[in-house]
Amino acid sequence: MQPPKNAADFAFRPADALDIPVVVRDFDAMRRPAAKLWQDATAPWPGVADIPPYGNYLVSTTWRQVLLAAKGVGRDLTPWLRRTPWLAVNELVSRVAPLQAYLRLKDVAAPGHAAGRRLFVNALYQFGSERSAHAAFGYHLGMTMAHWLCAGMAGLGRTWHLEAQGPGGLPGFTDPAAKLPDLWGNHHMSGMPWLIEAKAARTLGAGVLKNGKIQLDGGSALMLGMRHRQVLCGTSLPGRKDGKWEEEHLFLDVHTAHFPGTTGGTDTAGGGPEGDAEEFVAEDPEALMAVTRQQLMTYQALAFGAVENLRLVPMSRERGSRERHRTGSLTLLEHDEPSVDLRRRLRAEGVHTEEAVTPRADASGFVAARIPGTGIHLGLSRRVYSACAALHRAQSDIPDVPDTRDVVRGPARRRRDCKPHRPPAHELPLDAAAVDR
Repeated sequence: MQPPKNAADFAFRPADALDIPVVVRDFDAMRRPAAKLWQDATAPWPGVADIPPYGNYLVSTTWRQVLLAAKGVGRDLTPWLRRTPWLAVNELVSRVAPLQAYLRLKDVAAPGHAAGRRLFVNALYQFGSERSAHAAFGYHLGMTMAHWLCAGMAGLGRTWHLEAQGPGGLPGFTDPAAKLPDLWGNHHMSGMPWLIEAKAARTLGAGVLKNGKIQLDGGSALMLGMRHRQVLCGTSLPGRKDGKWEEEHLFLDVHTAHFPGTTGGTDTAGGGPEGDAEEFVAEDPEALMAVTRQQLMTYQALAFGAVENLRLVPMSRERGSRERHRTGSLTLLEHDEPSVDLRRRLRAEGVHTEEAVTPRADASGFVAARIPGTGIHLGLSRRVYSACAALHRAQSDIPDVPDTRDVVRGPARRRRDCKPHRPPAHELPLDAAAVDR
């Protein structure tokens, strides 16, 4: 089989805009006959604050927001990466590469407020991968889109895997035999914990969704009267066996309900304003710590991993408006007017070296690099980069807990030195190309 003639157009750019239909319903709707409600989705997403009322929404977002969700969902790897931080690059590749390998963007008719492009699977997924690969990709895509919806589009903030810890330190959530949901998080506005179950299938039938509700109910039974919210996020994985696979695009079927309870609020463990933390990094130490914990893996990739094109990108010291756009929690750099204006002035003044930028009162730096094999660039402000370096050093000094399990161990090996082999941020080359943008 030959690849499609326009296969080269499948490559994603981070700023690509796209639309994802999202149907928001209550759990009773699972018992009614299935209807293709996503076909009637035209209402724009109201904003990044909460899941909106029941209805059919056409959510315009960016590929960068989807990549952020893929990077952010997953188990907390701190216990392992503090000893092997160079593996952070491997983990980032594993989270991002499957989406780029099997998805593509395709133009579709859309209302004026929408982007006019949606996510489809490509020929490699449809014809070049076996069923087991489809199952693995479905799990990864389902988890990514659940995190995209809750954390990126509904203001939830950080999520945790329930198999690692439960809300507020409640017992029972780490039982491997229990039927429990996938994720939990604490909403930054209400302080209410959310239990999240992610499902992905070619056909989101009642059976798939009911199994998700059983898992959510299993988590609710362990909440011990704590107020919380259930969110069942079903992702319809495109692709059909009848030859019409190019006509079906990705959409989400979301079921949600509140459980009043008698206790709960902002005092739940892991809670706090992490969804809005980046807005307060400059003046709030707790917000800086929240962002530092979230970005630690990115720092470990930049400082220890085999990244490419490590450089310093000039940015304005005056942060632009952090107004929440309907496209997601991210404020795109190209929309940050102070930085755009700064780069225009640097270009006019002929400034192309870091030595000329550092003394300026109006300029700061953003440490960035390209993650190999993905085509994406990740970075951190110098303030967050320094905070992550301090947190990594503190965690590396924590002694290992002896493993008392009765297992056969191989010969001891010398631990690799975990000191960064990257130059300090003030010695990185200035990205002249960024000045010219």
